[in-house]
Amino acid sequence: MPELPEVETVVKGLTRHIVGQKIKNIDIKNARSFLWSPKIKKPTGVFGLTIHSLSRRGKGIIVNLSKDYTLLIHLKMTGQLIYVPRSLHSAHPRQGSGRDDKKRLNLGHPTKDFAEEMPSSHTRVIFELSKGTLYFNDQRKFGWVKLVPTRDIEKDKFISKLGVEPLSRSFNPDVLWQAIQRHPNSPIKSTIMDQSLVTGVGNIYSDEALFMAGIRPDRKGKTITKPETKKLASAIKKVLGLGIKHAGTSIANYKNAEGLPGRMQNYLKVYGRRGLPCPHKCGVVKSIRIGGRSAHFCPVCQK
Repeated sequence: MPELPEVETVVKGLTRHIVGQKIKNIDIKNARSFLWSPKIKKPTGVFGLTIHSLSRRGKGIIVNLSKDYTLLIHLKMTGQLIYVPRSLHSAHPRQGSGRDDKKRLNLGHPTKDFAEEMPSSHTRVIFELSKGTLYFNDQRKFGWVKLVPTRDIEKDKFISKLGVEPLSRSFNPDVLWQAIQRHPNSPIKSTIMDQSLVTGVGNIYSDEALFMAGIRPDRKGKTITKPETKKLASAIKKVLGLGIKHAGTSIANYKNAEGLPGRMQNYLKVYGRRGLPCPHKCGVVKSIRIGGRSAHFCPVCQK
């Protein structure tokens, strides 16, 4: 699942292409993939509305529309957003290879849909916009699009459960310390991956932040000191910032807003480096399982 830097990269890329366009029609191919608030009778109410802005909350994508409507999008494990400008529709009615045509925008998990005609067998929702078409694809159907009144965003089931944004001013060592104290017996890796405490940090960036802070991922929260918490809070901000700078990490199935692999995998210190030398040249990177997830660390320099 994409983590904060990957989703932030997708939001920035998509913003350049669809902000200012109007929604002309929504074709729902799979009912489970498109949801709407009970306060909205039919999604047809957004036809003709303008896309004002895009933002991110945790790992979710927020699309703000005119007249106080908002679309929430979560890519989950296999979600994609593919934007095809109308000019490309006209030139290539059958939508040839999206991988070869730079005008076509491929975002998210690079399954074969990135090179297929649109719509594909995995297309779940189609947004017809004033200057092109936005396709929401999802092979495993775990992702979703949800239409809600903007005033109810914070009450939404997904949004309301999210914790503090680690790149916001609200996130600091004291906030992280309080979160750790609420789960004294949990491994520190599990705590910083808990989306209700710190949102947007997943498996990759938790390993990298803990390495930067010099803390073993399996240490219980009650053993973490305040000075260590300060180091960890700073490390979380730094590794997420690096992830955004390098357009995300392409380990298995993520590509950035231009359909290209992110570059952050070239700068990872421990994640995916089991058996390789520690960057500090003090030991060999090991891997263990914590809460069903892999955790990579150096047993020498992470105490």
